[in-house]
Amino acid sequence: MHQRNKIILIFSIVLMLMAHSVNIHAHEHKQAKGKMVVENAWARATFALAKTGAVYLSIDNQSKNDLKLLAVSVDTGVASEAQLHETLMQEEMMMMREAEDGFEIPSGASLEFLPGGKHIMLMGLEKPLETGEQFILSLIFENNKVVRVPIEVKDAR
Repeated sequence: MHQRNKIILIFSIVLMLMAHSVNIHAHEHKQAKGKMVVENAWARATFALAKTGAVYLSIDNQSKNDLKLLAVSVDTGVASEAQLHETLMQEEMMMMREAEDGFEIPSGASLEFLPGGKHIMLMGLEKPLETGEQFILSLIFENNKVVRVPIEVKDAR
């Protein structure tokens, strides 16, 4: 087996294990804003020297209009920056990149942020994310609509 194929296989196994942990540790918080529901909002606990973290949640667009999530933000006491990210396969390698144009959420559809896929990256953590802590994440939509979501930090090992 080629070295690249071994790496892809190992990465795929890790992604499947991480996705399985979501089912175990999904946060059951629901927040309805108009006809949009944000649920299962949580962040993975980090180790002491980590400078990045990840947030996962789902957005259910129950309205008759399409939505566009443009950006996310957190208080600077949590991290210096929050970004929308996606994971893509490029030339047989899994790559993570910032989704600079945001994400469309068609009417009647859901947008899922899950380990191994779309996620919210916290850059420049001010301190580790510790199990049991909470912070607020702001979802910034088209037309200046902002939805503030409580995020609970979970140990997802």
